[in-house]
Amino acid sequence: MKHIPPLIHSGVWFVLLGVLALAGGCSVSQQSAAQIDLQRCRRENRKLKAQIEQMQSIITKQRRQIRTLTRLGDKRLENLFHIVGIKFGRFTGGVDLDGKAGDDGIRVYLRPIDRDGDVIKAAGEVKIQLFDLAASAGKRLLIAYAYDVKEAAKHWRAGGLTYHYRFDCRWKKPPAHDEITVRVEFTDYLTGKTFTAQKLCKVHLPPMSR
Repeated sequence: MKHIPPLIHSGVWFVLLGVLALAGGCSVSQQSAAQIDLQRCRRENRKLKAQIEQMQSIITKQRRQIRTLTRLGDKRLENLFHIVGIKFGRFTGGVDLDGKAGDDGIRVYLRPIDRDGDVIKAAGEVKIQLFDLAASAGKRLLIAYAYDVKEAAKHWRAGGLTYHYRFDCRWKKPPAHDEITVRVEFTDYLTGKTFTAQKLCKVHLPPMSR
């Protein structure tokens, strides 16, 4: 029998050990990757379950709302407090804003009215026009103001017996005549309806414009 040198024996064992170590390393690496994938899948699963629960909650609320609206019927708006018209406050008229002789514009008191004739705070857009109808054609419109819903809300006044919108509408230059027509347009945000009102106001003109 041929004698194998001890050195060759040692080399073979080193190679075998290296192969086993490499195989073991691959196994551990594959196991770690599998664990990472499993953890990621579990996280995604929990996330999907949370999303499903949230959607189910939304669907349940929507179904409950649908049942409530069905029970109330299509005419439920008739039982809500909403405006059916607008009126001017009795103090709507000329206003002196600079302390000098003569009015500088019109102070408009606007009151949204419900079906019972009571004033209610209603959100909406407001348009105001001042006319000198006695002037010649093309010069009758003195000034026009427009307020969006947010800006109009800043003009609401409430306290004591006071409930109205108040707008100071100043003209650019005094009108030629002392009777000014005020036209107001109010678009209600609840119903989408537009209401109008018109009033003739007597104003005090500066001495130079008379």
